[in-house]
Amino acid sequence: MKKHTLILYTISIILFIALIAVGLNSEFALAAGDKSIALTLKVTGDVKMKKAGADRVVPLKFGAVLDDGDWIRTGADGFATLIFTDDKSQIKLTANTEITIEGKRDAQSNIAKRVSMEVGQLFAKVEQQRGILQVATPTSVASVKGTEFWVIVFEDGTTQIVTIEGLIELLNTQSGRIVDVRPGQRGESTPDGGIEIHIVPQDSLRRDPDPGMPPPNLIEIEVQDTDGNIRRIIMQYQVNE
Repeated sequence: MKKHTLILYTISIILFIALIAVGLNSEFALAAGDKSIALTLKVTGDVKMKKAGADRVVPLKFGAVLDDGDWIRTGADGFATLIFTDDKSQIKLTANTEITIEGKRDAQSNIAKRVSMEVGQLFAKVEQQRGILQVATPTSVASVKGTEFWVIVFEDGTTQIVTIEGLIELLNTQSGRIVDVRPGQRGESTPDGGIEIHIVPQDSLRRDPDPGMPPPNLIEIEVQDTDGNIRRIIMQYQVNE
């Protein structure tokens, strides 16, 4: 079995366990059914998280279930991959990136997804989009109609969108101006309301920062019940090539 098949197999197992935890078990359904929107697929280095409404900052762990309003920050050597549970869209956070992940489910269990990003660099990969996906920054909102793109937010709020495949609609929230950022283009939105499109040579386009990873043989997922108790699901498996 090849690497990409193993990765998809691992993702399927994680999602299956999560669905058992938050969808089929009535004890968890009310607590997590509406708020839980994503899972942590990979963590390396220093990555911290804070649950919505909580004050305590803790290390982000592989398999952690992410709820509407959870905050994540990667350190200087940090990297994290998150996957949304409705359509398996992935976002990958590189070093020194800060986000709040938000989402609301509709009657068909599609998630209206929004990533509020303060600073840093994020790579997104959307294969079969269900529900909307937006990335909001201090100056801009990027509405996803594409499949692979980068979001880069500087300290002053300047936002760059680099589209590799598909189409991204970029709104400058200061001026209300909107542009479409197409493949091979970089859209730049500035705090003074400016918005511009630049061409990026193909040999300069940055691709997926982590296109493949060895699948783990141990999956550990934590879920919270209606009383606030944390319960842990652990599954060990082996895939023979």
